[in-house]
Amino acid sequence: MSASTKERIFEVAGPVFAEKGFQATTVRELCVKATVNVASINYYFGDKKNLYSELVRHAQQRCEAQHPLPSWEAETPHDQRLYELIRTFLLQLSVAETASWEVQLLMREVLYPSNGGAQVADEYFSPFFKTLLEIIEGLSPVELSYDRLAGYGISVLSQCLIYRYGFQTLQQIAPAALGDGEHIDVDRLARQIVDFSLAAICGGRQPGETPKSEKNANGTVKSLQYSSN
Repeated sequence: MSASTKERIFEVAGPVFAEKGFQATTVRELCVKATVNVASINYYFGDKKNLYSELVRHAQQRCEAQHPLPSWEAETPHDQRLYELIRTFLLQLSVAETASWEVQLLMREVLYPSNGGAQVADEYFSPFFKTLLEIIEGLSPVELSYDRLAGYGISVLSQCLIYRYGFQTLQQIAPAALGDGEHIDVDRLARQIVDFSLAAICGGRQPGETPKSEKNANGTVKSLQYSSN
């Protein structure tokens, strides 16, 4: 009985939080939908914030398990790594299907961070973003400051997110660019993002900049801190 009660609260609360957010969802509403009393939520989760944090953590783990970030051999070209990373992220965002409540909850935390889930959402995006910056650093013909490197990374990330948040608008503007009209072609979207990004990254040498190979005679790439702190 105890396990089923906890599971029922969890199953009911996830979609509600994903739709309404942390602030707009009340404990009483969850109790009514799950047919439990307030004491049950306090007993199993402590309070609404802890329940929400557990749900965001669950959403993070499920998305990562379904589409884990790729790993590569040392000799794998950086452009191939970029394609595989972006494709994985698009799949995690469920751009080709109706998003589950887990994806919706994580994306809500991106748009409207809450005290209950912002840290978990950050943990979800940080590995992707760190890997993305490492790939961009490897692709760039010149050494990049962290600000410029992060700027490239944000641009790539934004291209991925627009297919989740702006899909209906994009479908009206240029449906043929998304797939066959009925199904989204994730491979095609990933390639479009990669082709556009490579043009900027690999051709991003500014006037007067020295190519990376001339700066580093030993062929090594300068290690960067992936934090502004």
